[in-house]
Amino acid sequence: MIRHLRPLCLALSLVFVLPGCLTPRWAQPVNPFMNDDSDRGRAALEARDYVMALEFYGRLAQEDPEDMGARYQLALINQEIGRYEEAYGLFRVVYVSASDDEAPRLDGSESEEPLYVAAERNLRLLGGRLGKSDTGLRDMQAERAKRIEAEKAVVADERE
Repeated sequence: MIRHLRPLCLALSLVFVLPGCLTPRWAQPVNPFMNDDSDRGRAALEARDYVMALEFYGRLAQEDPEDMGARYQLALINQEIGRYEEAYGLFRVVYVSASDDEAPRLDGSESEEPLYVAAERNLRLLGGRLGKSDTGLRDMQAERAKRIEAEKAVVADERE
C-alpha cells in the first residue's frame, strides 16, 4: 500500500498543480477578493503586469474622467511599455487639469511632488524624446495658470 501512495500523490499533484502552472499569467485572476479596479491595478503594477494594469486604470479613467491619479498612472504605464505618444497626451491632460495631490509612482508608492509637477517633468522628458517643442508646454502652463486663477476666484467668491 505504501509503495502505491507515492505515485498516487505525484499523480494528484500533477492533476491539480500543473494546470495552474500552464495557464498564462494574463489569464490568471489578479485577486478575486480585491474591492475595485484601483486595488487590482496596484496589484498588477506590483506584479509588473502592465497589460492588466492598463486595463484596470483605463476602466478607472473611463468611470471617473476627473480622476487625474488614474490618468497619470495610465500615462506612466504607456511610457513604460513604449507608447510614448499616448503617454505624452495623457501627461498633457494631467498637467492642465491636475491638482496638488501627490503623484503616484509606477511601483504603487507615492512621490512627494504634486501631480502637475510630476506631469510637467515627464512632459519635458517625453517632449525631448519625441521632438516636441516647448511652445506647446508654455501654452499649457498659461492655460493651467488661468484655470488655477479661475478656481481661486470661485473659492474667494464662495467665502464672501
